[in-house]
Amino acid sequence: MSGDADPIDLLVRGTVVNVTTGTLRDGAVAVDDGEIVALAERPAERVVEGAYVAPGLIDAHMHVESSMVTLPRYGEAVVPRGVTSVVHDPHEVANVLGEAGVRGVIADAARTPLKARFTVPSSVPASDLQDGGATLDADAVADLLDHERVVALGEVMNVPGVLAGDPEVHAKIEAARERGLPVDGHAPRLGGDDLHEVARHLDTDHESIGLPEAREKARAGLRVYLREGSSSRNLADLAPLVEAVDARRLSLCTDDREVTDLLAEGGVDNALRELVDCGVDPVTAVQMATRNTADAYGLPFGRIEPGAPADLVVLSDLASWDVEHVVVDGVLDPTADATDPPPTQLAIDTVEFRALNAADLALAHPGEETATVRVVDAVGGLQTGRMTATVPAVPLADADDAPSVLGADVASDVLPLAVVERHGGDGSVGRGFVHGLGLERGAVGSTVAHDAHNCVVAGASHDAMARVANHLREVGGGVAAYDPESESVESLALPVAGLMSDAPLADVRAGFEAVEAAARDLGLRGEAGLMELSFLALEVIPEYRLTNNGLVDVEAFDYVNVVVD
Repeated sequence: MSGDADPIDLLVRGTVVNVTTGTLRDGAVAVDDGEIVALAERPAERVVEGAYVAPGLIDAHMHVESSMVTLPRYGEAVVPRGVTSVVHDPHEVANVLGEAGVRGVIADAARTPLKARFTVPSSVPASDLQDGGATLDADAVADLLDHERVVALGEVMNVPGVLAGDPEVHAKIEAARERGLPVDGHAPRLGGDDLHEVARHLDTDHESIGLPEAREKARAGLRVYLREGSSSRNLADLAPLVEAVDARRLSLCTDDREVTDLLAEGGVDNALRELVDCGVDPVTAVQMATRNTADAYGLPFGRIEPGAPADLVVLSDLASWDVEHVVVDGVLDPTADATDPPPTQLAIDTVEFRALNAADLALAHPGEETATVRVVDAVGGLQTGRMTATVPAVPLADADDAPSVLGADVASDVLPLAVVERHGGDGSVGRGFVHGLGLERGAVGSTVAHDAHNCVVAGASHDAMARVANHLREVGGGVAAYDPESESVESLALPVAGLMSDAPLADVRAGFEAVEAAARDLGLRGEAGLMELSFLALEVIPEYRLTNNGLVDVEAFDYVNVVVD
């Protein structure tokens, strides 16, 4: 460069984290017109100095809907923490709004400096065992795969369909292959010959919860994503995988992040810190949250080298990921003076079912004092277990001739559970029981109920459950808790697809914390809190789940009777 050349836009000095070579070196990063132009000193309009300079982090797999805020609001939370990109699977919106919903979320990406890239939801619906709001067939998936912000086919949850050669599933996979795009996987507990067959068609997996499972998947050729979210915190168990396999085949992801954790701890930056706390070298950890993921999806960022987009994080400390400044496409601290983003264009009128009463949510059982029932055991994380329990037959009203239904055994923590179709279809109701929530009175409910996102309610009485369901219907979706002692409902309205809010992050967090506190006062227990409720209808992860059509044995992939014969 000649001595009289015009100064560049920005020069960033510090110890550069080179994720390509896996090394640290004191130096400078020269930025002009949004691009890294040199790793050397240059005359600059502005100079920023820090202890370390790292690439912006990339979350390898996430669903922004789990945060209960829209994508621009999510960007407000994570960009200042050094997360400059996410690979977002809008699977939840797609289950409510279909192709239009996916395109709406992609449009929202233009309203945030966060570089959102997308995977096209492949499993909408996740199965034919539950009724959602929309379907994405192979033709719709193929059309969406052509969008410039799309980088992969989203997690293929229909593993039985992959194994059985289901034409629709394989048409979606083939559409991705024809475009040179990778295919994300979703294969909890899969191993042996079935894993080998699935690995012929899928490229990644983020569902490992133990080291042996993750190691087997890595050996089968899958890129393994170590997950640290709000519902599934698997990182500590999986951290030894870094020493067991080539770490370049590993990435970090959150999958889901509820708004309270998002604001308190961050997004994938939290996973990075946790990994370093587990003893992993900080440079390796940064590679797993940058270059490795960029390589998996063919992204041009996630590295510090000439020609790459200037997505940088200036740090006072690398191991603790202590952020001082963030650069996205050469813009320094792009969220510092941000104004409120324009409202999302996603639909807000998506919760539609008739007003319910207690009888609608109860299992009739005349003539007997008790019954043995199959129960969804909420064991924590995304997993559930099978169990049976004895529950009482109780009258629905205080009258001798009132019909008997199967009620709660609060002392044994076995509670009625119901899932209501809420997408304007037939309004069908699945009725069952759940163990592990701990409610002593009242009820809790949510229209965030993976993956079909029907209205799920659980409680100590069917009347309380009906009050919660009807309240959620009135506010257009969200989460709620009803206390019969005060006859009050605490709720957070989530009118955007019944999943999210456009409101400021602090307001959404305050609303969610209020509902969580009310639910805890009713007895709700468990680390995941209300998020536990949102996974009780997820009929593609073992073992028992309740859908609007009935109780599902996931491993048999079929319905089973709630009452044991």
